[in-house]
Amino acid sequence: MPHMAVVRTGRRRAAPGLATVVALVFAAALCSLLLAPHAVADAPPIPGSPLDAYDKQVPYDVGAHKLARLAALIAYVLMVATVVLGVVLRLRFMQRAVNRATFYGAHTTLALSAMIFGGIHGLTFVYQPVWQIGWTRLAVPFTGGVQRVPVGLGILGVELAVAVACSVWLQRRLGYHRWLRVHQLAYVSFGLIWLHIFLVHPEPRHLNLVSVGIAAGAGTILLAFLIRALPSRSRLRRRAFPGGTGVVE
Repeated sequence: MPHMAVVRTGRRRAAPGLATVVALVFAAALCSLLLAPHAVADAPPIPGSPLDAYDKQVPYDVGAHKLARLAALIAYVLMVATVVLGVVLRLRFMQRAVNRATFYGAHTTLALSAMIFGGIHGLTFVYQPVWQIGWTRLAVPFTGGVQRVPVGLGILGVELAVAVACSVWLQRRLGYHRWLRVHQLAYVSFGLIWLHIFLVHPEPRHLNLVSVGIAAGAGTILLAFLIRALPSRSRLRRRAFPGGTGVVE
């Protein structure tokens, strides 16, 4: 009976944490949707936008703008799919039901594709004079230019994702557990890129198809993170009974 109380206490601690996180996320999303239209109603032209280029009498390449937007959307979808597939690879019941090598290959391919499209998205801004981004500013975060902080967050997020991907070749030297901690920085990378998307342009802050897709992707990543972070029943049992094999009834 004392052992059963320990297990129940663990379950009670896990549930409020999940509810709190979900409530905070939905509250933040609701506030952003309600406040964003009023915040930008009388705002000046968005830095780096076609109207901003017109005011500054700077050429603006509409084709490069469309390519940048399309590459960003594709990279975002691929990034969400990469993280979700990585979590699926770690689930025990999925490891028994699917071919791990096939899923691992798909996970790697999606990650590489996401970084390629993210790189294409960044390169297009070199050819937009209004953004004032050269090769140095494209490689070093927060080094100036238009929207220095949001752009820097995006660059930092992509570079962190590249570092996480490159850590695969160092897995044997790092050891599996250390490498896994480095690999989990992919969640931090996604957070930085999501902040970049949310801050650099007001479109994701309004209720439209793009904002719904971006919010759905963020919610999916949050759910995947909680699945990995929150202790499962088997892990709670192992903590309650370090030397046992099951729950005493």
